[in-house]
Amino acid sequence: MIKLRWKDKWIDYVSIEWSGTDNQCSRQLTITLPSNPYDKKFEQLSLALGDLIYLYDDKTQLFLGTITTREKSAEIGTAVFTAMDFMHHLLRSSGTYKFTKTTAEKMTKKVCGDLSIETTKLASTKANIPKLIFEDVSIYDMIITAYRKAKASTGLNYMPIMVGNKVSVIEKGMSSGVKLAQGVTITAAEYKDSTDNMIDMVKIFSDKGSKLGEVKEKKNIASYGVYQKVYQKEEGTDAKKAAKAMMVGITKEATVESIGDVKAISGYSIEIDDKATGLKGTFYISSDSHTFQDGVHTMSLELSWKNEMEQGKDEEDDIKKDLTNGAKCWYLESGSVYHSTTACPSCKGKKTKKSTVSKVKKIKITKGKNKGKRKYKPCSKCWNT
Repeated sequence: MIKLRWKDKWIDYVSIEWSGTDNQCSRQLTITLPSNPYDKKFEQLSLALGDLIYLYDDKTQLFLGTITTREKSAEIGTAVFTAMDFMHHLLRSSGTYKFTKTTAEKMTKKVCGDLSIETTKLASTKANIPKLIFEDVSIYDMIITAYRKAKASTGLNYMPIMVGNKVSVIEKGMSSGVKLAQGVTITAAEYKDSTDNMIDMVKIFSDKGSKLGEVKEKKNIASYGVYQKVYQKEEGTDAKKAAKAMMVGITKEATVESIGDVKAISGYSIEIDDKATGLKGTFYISSDSHTFQDGVHTMSLELSWKNEMEQGKDEEDDIKKDLTNGAKCWYLESGSVYHSTTACPSCKGKKTKKSTVSKVKKIKITKGKNKGKRKYKPCSKCWNT
């Protein structure tokens, strides 16, 4: 039985939607309560912003969070409240840190502790990370970045979740224990595939910009063309293994609607057997929405064939932008490169001029043996080149 608690009392509800995704992993509770502002005998609950809300399945706590949004109207009927779990504090809080010779789990404990947020059951990687530098980056993205670097050594995917009011990091893709079957629990299903997220070539460079090699998926390149990314080799990391981990093939997704099961949530896997769409086997939940109304529990799940970890924001990924002629750029008159942002390390403490890529490309060298040639080239640190 699904129960809702506010302060020290169990409260009646019209409906509840409990939802989450496998990225930006703050779970959300949307509560619809009965409302009648004109009836003095009607018990109008005064839920306030910041109040704690608890969701239980019998004695098992499913959710603990704070009310972040209220929607009320003068009409008789309902009032809607939205609550977020404590992960949203990590998403909305940022910091500046420099870590050396640490592990993802130690770093997570440190940054959460600085926010007075406790941790529990942090996935143990034992992977030493030589250096991590963050400037005004969200605490959540710091955790994702650290565990992505650990993934290069462990080969595992990770995901932060909240256990009550404590931060935990799990191995992503673990079985939820849920099995869905056509004509038994599944009420509707849809399937699609796409090349929108494909990466079929990764070039490997040293920290000084020298090309060290590349990995590629020849079959996908022949069929769909080149979708390229760049990987900069890190100390103590198998560069080819890390580059291969960046590869993405055809993205296959499906949506399933079925009778609800509270164990089927984002970040975990389920078993499906649906002959109508051909969905059969293990799938990974990328998004879930559970609805509780009139004593009935239904759920809608977005599924993926591949267990992938959230990208996060690396120190350099934060500033890298796509190189197009219309893009804004900054350059030093005495320099030879142009930048996508003044946040680029090469610009710090220096006076830059603002322009566009197309205009900078027209600036020529006026003296010497290279007279007439283009003066500036794109900075490899801050452009996706």
